[in-house]
This record gives sequence, C-alpha cells and structure tokens, in this order.
Amino acid sequence: MRVIVIDDEKAMHLVMNQMLSRIHDVEVAGCYQHPADAMEQIRNEDIDLVFIDINLGHDNGLEVARGLRSAHRELDIVFVTSHKEYAIDSFDSYPLDYMIKPVSQSRLEQTIARAAARIGEKSSVVDVPIGKLTVRALGGLEVKTEQGEPVKWISRKSMELFAYLLMHRGSPVSKSRIIEYIYPDMPIKNAAIYINTTVYQLRKSLHASGHKHIIANSLEQYWLLFDPIEADFVMFEDQVSQFSTLSAENIEAALACERLYTGELFDERSYVWAAPEQIRLHELYIRFAKQIGRWLLQHQKPEQAAILIKKLVSRSEWDEETHLLLLEAYGKLGDPAALARYYEHVTDLYQKELSIPTPIEFTKLYEHYREII
Repeated sequence: MRVIVIDDEKAMHLVMNQMLSRIHDVEVAGCYQHPADAMEQIRNEDIDLVFIDINLGHDNGLEVARGLRSAHRELDIVFVTSHKEYAIDSFDSYPLDYMIKPVSQSRLEQTIARAAARIGEKSSVVDVPIGKLTVRALGGLEVKTEQGEPVKWISRKSMELFAYLLMHRGSPVSKSRIIEYIYPDMPIKNAAIYINTTVYQLRKSLHASGHKHIIANSLEQYWLLFDPIEADFVMFEDQVSQFSTLSAENIEAALACERLYTGELFDERSYVWAAPEQIRLHELYIRFAKQIGRWLLQHQKPEQAAILIKKLVSRSEWDEETHLLLLEAYGKLGDPAALARYYEHVTDLYQKELSIPTPIEFTKLYEHYREII
C-alpha cells in the first residue's frame, strides 16, 4: 500500500514516517507541507491512501480533500488533526477515517487495516479480469484483450516496462535492476521517482480490461502475474520442447509451431536489454527450423522444405548449413534453373561479399544434382 502524508508540520512527517514504516506492506511515497506538490505526485503515480491535516496553514485541508475526492474517486482519505470539532464538517469528503493527534501506533494500524480491506473490496469489484491478454512479442509488441481490443499505452516507458517484466515471465525483478535497464541515462534519484510514475501509467493502461492487478510488487521488486497472459514467445518455446524427434504424426504440429515465430523478440523496438533473449530465441528457432527442413527433405517433401528454408535463409543469411539445405531442396525439386540461380547466388555471396572461395560442399552438391536432373 502506497501512502502520502500532507501536514504543514515537518515533525509530523517524521513521526508518521516512523510509525508507518513499522507496518507491513506500507510504503510512504511522500510527505508534503504544500498540497499542490502532493497533488502532482498523486496525478502521476499509484497512491492508495492520503493522510491530511485539516489545518494546513494557508490551505484548508477539507477543501484539499474535496479536490482530491473529485479528481480521484478511488483514493482513500484519512484526516489527522488536533481539532475534534472538524469531524462533522469532514463527512462530506467521505473520509476513510478521522484521527486525533497525537496518533498512537495501534490506532494507525487499525486505520491501515481498514484501508487494506477497502482496497481488497475495490479490487474484487473493479479489477475482475475480462478473459486473457494475448501478447504478440515476436516481430514487435502488441497486447490485446480477449475481445480483440488493443491495450493503449500511456507512454513509451510504460510499454517498455511491460515488455521488460514480460520477458522475465513472472519472475520478480528488483527496482534497482529496472532502473539500471529502463532508465540507464537518468540519475538514480530521478529514476526512482519516474519508475513509480511508469508503474502507475502501466496499471492505468491495463485497468480497462480488468488486468491492472497483474502488475505485482513487494519489497522493492516488481513482476507480472502470468496466469491471464498468453504470450507467443512463451508458447513457441514450450511447444518446441515437445519435438525432440519428428514423425509423420507430428510434422504438421511442428510446422504450426514454426509459424509462431514471426520475427525477433520485440523486433523493431530495439530494446538493448532484450538482446541476449533475442539471440537465444533466434538460435532456438534456427535449430528447430533446420530440424524440420531436414525431415521434409528426407521424406521427399522438397516443395514444403524449399518454402520453409527460404524463410530460414532470410533470418540467417550467413548460415552455411541453411544455404546447403536450400540448394538441396532445389535439386530434389528437379528445377535446374532454380538450382543454377541459387548456386550462382551463393558463389557471389562468398566471393564478392566475403572474398573467399565457395566451399567445396556447395560445388559437390550442385554438380551432383545437375547431373541427375
């Protein structure tokens, strides 16, 4: 639970900070003397509860609370004051609680317990997931609800944070690690503030589909609750693991799995932190596609093999085995023109681009099929 304290006495900031820090799962997001500063944070971040002193020097705490209630209906408010006579006047602001100074630890814990119960009630009503989220991360990043509506990102950083947590597949990631990778050029103090804003924006983006709750955090760590998420790159890797061997019975399923790989992880987004995972998934795809291509050639399906291997060549232009497989596919198709064109293409690739002789394996394979076609 994230809370803010608005009180014109700095001593009260210290007292509330100390008392709240003793309560499990409570984070003091800020302490302010001036309501305007607090409102700026509440606009940009996910805040659950605000403690407001009714007497705020030049400001009227009741008016501040009414303004907050009008702009943020889900925000809970607790009045903290030395003046009992304000209690009746505060009722039209619908406060969660009204506390008289000096506040005791036990009284504060009761209030926090009430706030936690309210948050639970609101989550059960507002944040009921509407089906699953479908994530296409291979070849870009697109998130859709079960009804086919795309999730609309509030900012590029909120989208990037979702992608970063998605890549970790439900495993917790420390706040410091997120700052290191998502805000690499920003001073740590500023980044620590911006991450709260980004999390708030991300939850707001997911709120419309009832999936705000999937952004979980505790003890300076964040993670995605993966149960309502169907991500293509996870499905691809899970399915590939089922094809240790290929047969006539599972080849169509293997081809369907291969088609899941529509591009590199996050593709044009070019997230630097995603590079190791992009490479790992790319290499997994190349090995799997080669496995399918070899099976198709061995079982006299050169037309299917050629279609698949041409796609494989476009993803791995400098892979020698892939070029050999495509040359073999043209040979088994019995197409001398295509065989000659592709051999010439490979020769140019090696001699003109790499300035080295064409490997002898290509020449032998080409001559073998040229003789029998």
